[in-house]
Amino acid sequence: MARWLAVAAFCVALVSCAWAIGGTGAWIYLPVYGAALVPGLPIGFALFGRNHAAGWIAAAVLGYALTAFALWAPIAAHAPSSMTFVASWAVLSVLAWLLCRRITSPAVVLPTWTSSASTALLLVLLLTLAVATPPFAHVGRADEQGNRYYRAYFTADFVWHTTLTSEIAKFSMPPRNPYLARQPIHYYWTYYLLPAAVSQVGPAPVRDVQLCLKINALMTGLLLLSAVFLGAWTATGRALASATGAMLGLIASSAEGLYEAVTLWRRGAPLEQLRNWNIDAVTAWPPFAGHRIDGLQRCLWYVPQHSMAYALGIVSLSIAAASGAASSLLAIILCGIALGCSVAFNPLVGGIFSLTYGMSVVIAAWRQPYLILRHAVAAVPVLAALLWCAANQMVDGAGGFLQFGLLGASRQRPLETLLLSLGPILVTGIAGLVVTRKLPIRPALPFALLASVSLFLMYFVRLSVDQAWMAFRAGQMMIVGLAALSARFVAASTTGVQRVIAALVVVLAVVAGAPTTIIDEFNAQDIHNLGMGPGFPWTIVVTVPQQRAYAWIRDNTPRSAVVQMDARSRERSTWTNIPSFAERRMAGGLPISLLKIPEYDERSDRIRTMYSTAHAAEAADIARALRIDYVYVDEVERHAYPTGIRFGESPAFEKVFEEGPVAVFRVR
Repeated sequence: MARWLAVAAFCVALVSCAWAIGGTGAWIYLPVYGAALVPGLPIGFALFGRNHAAGWIAAAVLGYALTAFALWAPIAAHAPSSMTFVASWAVLSVLAWLLCRRITSPAVVLPTWTSSASTALLLVLLLTLAVATPPFAHVGRADEQGNRYYRAYFTADFVWHTTLTSEIAKFSMPPRNPYLARQPIHYYWTYYLLPAAVSQVGPAPVRDVQLCLKINALMTGLLLLSAVFLGAWTATGRALASATGAMLGLIASSAEGLYEAVTLWRRGAPLEQLRNWNIDAVTAWPPFAGHRIDGLQRCLWYVPQHSMAYALGIVSLSIAAASGAASSLLAIILCGIALGCSVAFNPLVGGIFSLTYGMSVVIAAWRQPYLILRHAVAAVPVLAALLWCAANQMVDGAGGFLQFGLLGASRQRPLETLLLSLGPILVTGIAGLVVTRKLPIRPALPFALLASVSLFLMYFVRLSVDQAWMAFRAGQMMIVGLAALSARFVAASTTGVQRVIAALVVVLAVVAGAPTTIIDEFNAQDIHNLGMGPGFPWTIVVTVPQQRAYAWIRDNTPRSAVVQMDARSRERSTWTNIPSFAERRMAGGLPISLLKIPEYDERSDRIRTMYSTAHAAEAADIARALRIDYVYVDEVERHAYPTGIRFGESPAFEKVFEEGPVAVFRVR
């Protein structure tokens, strides 16, 4: 009875949350997303069986990945349309069913699924909806005048994802760089193929890039936490323990919120000041100046592409945890497919999961080398995915930015920053290894290795052009591993005294960790905070005249047109407005979400001259040299260059749109 009540509550909650985020269009997108999961059903069932929730979780995660490849094929063949997309998806689905039709028993045997496990999983998913929905419901919300509001850090991630998805929806392959129109984009864009295709050729109510992205991220967050639960279940086979591990991973990984609240209280400062903190990055600021590690709640809001890569990796580690080195050839092949898909969604993340899988196999079978050789089969899909990424120019030049050693933030009070960023779940995770000697180690080994490898990466590897990126990814992978180990700690508590101690530890972890998530969630949906953050406004306002200009550009310019705004004066605030809202490329920009290369700065400096010069002829020469088709101006450029901007004085520029301070000029 409890299970069916949980099912009903989850269905009602999902439909209600989707409506709060996107109304009728969101309801239409839900079955589209569900259809995208279908190709994975036979593979998930072949792995874990159709009567086990793990089979459905693996099916959903793999199905999304396979559908992405099915959508890519017509684009790469220069034949994108609703008909070719559906046909490609159908062919792949049928092929998957045909290849798996003779598999009658699961390749991997997990602890038997129970009714209480279903209830526990559904409760975790309800918690996930509660965390994910309020911020998404406020992304781009309009006031009574029609102005739209975007809270940081949605401006650094979600709004940038709008740009990327809009670019993919132009169906050029590989996609172009919207901030450097002459070049392809070097980014892992596989996750965005589905929302891009639906926003372009789907039903009319869902032909909105931001709507598709929000519901896509909501559903992907559910898949991520389902996978985290699966990892915990594989390690323990206990419903309550698995739910506790997943819950700690989502809402209680960081003590930074509690630390900052106590600090303000001791100073006698109002807690209202917490609105002006990037609360999950307290360790990056004085007096620490160390690493900042995002919790899994930020995976739900900001980086669903990484969430999908993590979920695919967890499926592979669950196979290794359950079968060990003695896995059947079928299990190894299917594990390789999951790892390959993870690589396709994020090459570095997929590579770390592949490394962890390999290490767990070697450790488990170090006395039986012939078993290790069998697992080399799993490397074939991984290598194929790497070649696919290289062919699509996703990773060009990335390897040259890697640095190794104890550098930068890694040297700044490392123990204190680690305990603040991951203390609550770190304690329960370590306890899951130290005080659980009666439980077999094999089911927990891959997750312990993932946490260990991630810890090493966090402190000894970084990108020279984005020194926080590795800590972000490594920290989140570490949380995934620690969630399974935390579940093991709870599962090992079998006597009355042990259960009391375990319950007390978990409660203390929640007390220490939940404030970060609560404050972070409030701030993520707080579009009423119009103050300045550290170098950028906490909320970006897109005014009605700006929206009308962007709509005019979308409706009246070619999809391949180059529309330029000034990047230098916008910096980290409205740095992506034209590519994100007008859905057009720029000749030069300063994208904070891409690897920094000199050409961004060089072109942005020339474009600044185009805006600042008092000589219209010089501005025209620059625009023509950079192959700019349209020039955009609003309050930002007018304030930055009051003595420049003479476009209207030159016959080289034709004013095609004007409303208030906003104007668009066509370069003749």
